[in-house]
Amino acid sequence: MSDYFTTDELAEFLRIKPRKVYDLISKGDIPHSRVMGKLLFSKKEISKWISGEDINIPNLKDIPDVLLGSHDPLLELAVKHSKSGIAMSFDGSTQGIDRFKLNQGIASGLHLYDHDLQSWNVSIIKNHLNTKQVVLMEWAKRQRGLIFKSSKNNIKKSVKDFRGKTLVRRQPGSGADNYLQHLLKNEELSFDDFINSDLAYSENDAVSLILSNQADVSFGLKSEAKKFDLDFIPIVTERFDLIVYRKYWFESSFQTLLNFCKTKEFFKLVSTFEGYDIDNLGKIHFNSE
Repeated sequence: MSDYFTTDELAEFLRIKPRKVYDLISKGDIPHSRVMGKLLFSKKEISKWISGEDINIPNLKDIPDVLLGSHDPLLELAVKHSKSGIAMSFDGSTQGIDRFKLNQGIASGLHLYDHDLQSWNVSIIKNHLNTKQVVLMEWAKRQRGLIFKSSKNNIKKSVKDFRGKTLVRRQPGSGADNYLQHLLKNEELSFDDFINSDLAYSENDAVSLILSNQADVSFGLKSEAKKFDLDFIPIVTERFDLIVYRKYWFESSFQTLLNFCKTKEFFKLVSTFEGYDIDNLGKIHFNSE
């Protein structure tokens, strides 16, 4: 018999739902280990935890210096050029929030639109992370729209003009996929009206599929379209934010990144990103209780 519970086994043992187990982990309230990406719970430590004995529960100091969440090309370059020592593991806005809750990184990027409130990111963070000591910081506003190769004989004006063509799909839960579904619904379309490409996990990958003729259209950033002289139809100006632990805001790695964003080198980088607005970089849109 194993000396460890899996997540489902622990939930059954405690007579709670697995989601509650993840909530306990995200708050640092329950002892756990991670082996090859899998969560395990020592039965001895769980027994001590239930009885109220002192145990070594992971806390903020154990969180790795990793930036999670959605991919932003300017942010990626800023992290590299700043020499902050922050590692990057981009896999989408929603997945980033889930991993942030599990203490897998010090910050996470997101651009999720609340269609009911017509606002970016804040309501999502309030619903998912209000119990954590976090701030939501604006990184940049970015123009997003349809990217494609021009054709003199076939003028494109809207997403309807690409019906039946190959559309770049982003991973489910990404900010781009979230807004694209909203756009298609408003145009009385669905993904079934297109040929769907392989999933693209970054802005760069999405444009690469257009350049290599593996897809006809992508819902991507103006900056990436202009870098490669591709056509662009603007759809929305989105706000890309970073959710950051308040404690880690003041740590040297994150401060190194922020200080780099005040340099001439950073502003030179920004000048090559058409469709970006960094006037409010650093503005706090939400501060948890």
